[in-house]
Amino acid sequence: MKIIKTLKDCITDIEWLCIKIPLIYIWILVIRDSLRDGYSVPLPIGICKIINCGIFLEGFGLVLISVIAFALSVAYLLDFKMKWTTLGLFCVSVIIFTSEESSGILKRNGTFSYLFLAQAFAYWINKANLVKLSYSRIQYSIQAITVGYFLSGFSKLMDTGITWPLDGFRITLQVLKSFHYKYYTTLELNQLIKANEFVEFLTESQNLLVIVLSATLILELMALTAAINKGYARIYGFFLLLMHIGIYHFMDVLITSFAFPMVIILINPFFLTVLLFNKISNKTKLSSLNNLS
Repeated sequence: MKIIKTLKDCITDIEWLCIKIPLIYIWILVIRDSLRDGYSVPLPIGICKIINCGIFLEGFGLVLISVIAFALSVAYLLDFKMKWTTLGLFCVSVIIFTSEESSGILKRNGTFSYLFLAQAFAYWINKANLVKLSYSRIQYSIQAITVGYFLSGFSKLMDTGITWPLDGFRITLQVLKSFHYKYYTTLELNQLIKANEFVEFLTESQNLLVIVLSATLILELMALTAAINKGYARIYGFFLLLMHIGIYHFMDVLITSFAFPMVIILINPFFLTVLLFNKISNKTKLSSLNNLS
């Protein structure tokens, strides 16, 4: 029994490693883009109403928070003082992403903030029980992701009601906004051409759009059920991935800070790759032993 338990713990540790490496890599890329864009804070919200977030976006403050973000990333990869590291990652995320939103840029990067907060809870609550910690840091992460999707669906119900999928014709405004934002960022004329093509397609495909939006709303509202166990979370993750692919196909909208952490934590493709490799390797070894005998 002890051998089985130890083997299970080792597998869980590998699973955690396959989560935290790609997760912190994506976080670094998002942080880099946010700091590089040189935002100001004209309309402070959240924590930026309490402290002057603008000092972290230029000069010495920008260098300081960049160094802190890099140091925390290294500590996260090395599992160093994780109680404080995850809490630090949460604080840095809140400051940078709130500054971004205070600049009028809504990228929904706040997903990373409550994801690191959930992991911090796992380390603080289960610090005395390493076996429970190895499980809870993954489970708390799954819960953070699913809560984010549920709140997204719940906000749609609160704003529009159960008839939200029937208001699909208004999605064209979101599509136009997305393409025009890209146009003003890149000054590529083909963005405006693609916008007109997408709007025309959506206008002609209202019934299909209602189906897609209905499926989206149901998936978001039922997302909490994915927290039942890791196996069910993985299956639900594949459905959410199909949802994101559908949204991207029909509306050219990809919410990176939602989709990527969801894939990394719920589906965990790198861990599945490791399991597949081990399974193939074991079959090869078994086949070789049979041939020798």
